[in-house]
Amino acid sequence: MDKYFIYLCGLIFCIGLSRADDSDDIEYPTLDANWSYCFEYTWFGPNYNNVTTYDGTCDDYLDDTRAGENIPCIAPIVISNDSTLPDVDYLWTYHRASVLCKRAPNQACVTYTYIDNNIIANRSHMCARVRSNEGQVTSGCYKQKSGGYDVEICICQSGYGIKKPCNSGANFYTLTVGILLVGLLANIFTNK
Repeated sequence: MDKYFIYLCGLIFCIGLSRADDSDDIEYPTLDANWSYCFEYTWFGPNYNNVTTYDGTCDDYLDDTRAGENIPCIAPIVISNDSTLPDVDYLWTYHRASVLCKRAPNQACVTYTYIDNNIIANRSHMCARVRSNEGQVTSGCYKQKSGGYDVEICICQSGYGIKKPCNSGANFYTLTVGILLVGLLANIFTNK
């Protein structure tokens, strides 16, 4: 089992990624209702689309771009037809075998996003263990600046059973916007 360690400077999180075996099996996996699943893949961002020729691996990508050892790239690499975020419903329905990891009890579903000028530059989804100075982190979204980028990590716990994982992307931004909106409204009403 490969292990990767990623450090988010400023938030002091350590993510230990436990990778499943790299099988070339393209059949749908037998999903077990007693397990919990997370999405697991990397989207390279809007600079890649259906006319992009890319034959590299995650290691090649990390070497060829600004990405360094602290930026996750989780196989498989997903490139959308029109440079937009991948359609997770489509991935869930037609490519489940390729884009899921089985979440261990001490892991969470994680989405790690790099944002440049309010545009998502790349995003990785994974099963990972997230820790802070206070202990294990199992939910929430956290944002910081790193190398000129806004880096956001969102953590959730998918339930057990055969259903779409919680780290599909939209859930996090809805949650973040909802929390910000509630905070803003609370601030407005307490200052009247």
